[in-house]
Amino acid sequence: MANTKRAIVFGAAGGMGRMFLDRLESAGFETLGADLNGGEGIVATDLTALDQEMRQALKAADLVILSVPDAIACKTAASVARAMSPQAMLVDCTSVKAPYVEAVGQAGRCGLVSINPLFGPGLDWTGNSIVITVLRTPDYPEDLTGFLERSGLNIIPLDAERHDRLAAEAQAQLHATILGFIASVSADGALFNTPPNRVMRMLAARILSGEAHVYWKIQASNPFAGEARRKLIASLQAFDEVCEAGDAKAFADMLAGARGNLGAPLPDLSAQCVKVFGSLD
Repeated sequence: MANTKRAIVFGAAGGMGRMFLDRLESAGFETLGADLNGGEGIVATDLTALDQEMRQALKAADLVILSVPDAIACKTAASVARAMSPQAMLVDCTSVKAPYVEAVGQAGRCGLVSINPLFGPGLDWTGNSIVITVLRTPDYPEDLTGFLERSGLNIIPLDAERHDRLAAEAQAQLHATILGFIASVSADGALFNTPPNRVMRMLAARILSGEAHVYWKIQASNPFAGEARRKLIASLQAFDEVCEAGDAKAFADMLAGARGNLGAPLPDLSAQCVKVFGSLD
């Protein structure tokens, strides 16, 4: 991103915002971190009520990142976009695109790029993936993609609707599976210290140690989340009926049919699972 020198990160006191702020600083950007309550090296700013000083900073910025809760991004994106230069780029980190796309509309003339890091703060970027959805092409769209690729990320280009459909499966449905598991088991079940049991409890702990509003928005804001949850429920119901009927052949058929949903060769994924289990100790 050689042509981009001035960057503002809203939500810089949060894990994701701090991650982007540090990356941009390391890449030589002149950065400004902003958050509602401020912090060390971070200015206190109410994104919902921009003052004149921040509006001037926005006008001079080349890159602005909204690393804030989805509801705040939707509420403020239009006003931020209108304050920015037409040559600049506004980037949001929303986990669900449909409400944000509607909220930002055609506000301003800056480039609009929506991203979704498919990993959490504190994890290495190398080998992880990030979704990029271009809502309005910026002057140099390859700059953002190139910067992220050079940082070791795999780029997944998706339009907003396809993003939300896949997110409903990979996030809303998956989180529902994990939370359904941990909500229905007992603490004593951890005594059965099998690798799958430990991994499921680890996944649950990762969610439960995060911020509830993030996971709530994934479920409540994604227009395809309800459909994904109902598919999960129907699948569990069908599985239960097969087991209650004692139908071993139908059980085997269900497993055989599920192999086509893996998205990668079964032996490769199975081998990776063995490595994960082997690393638990």
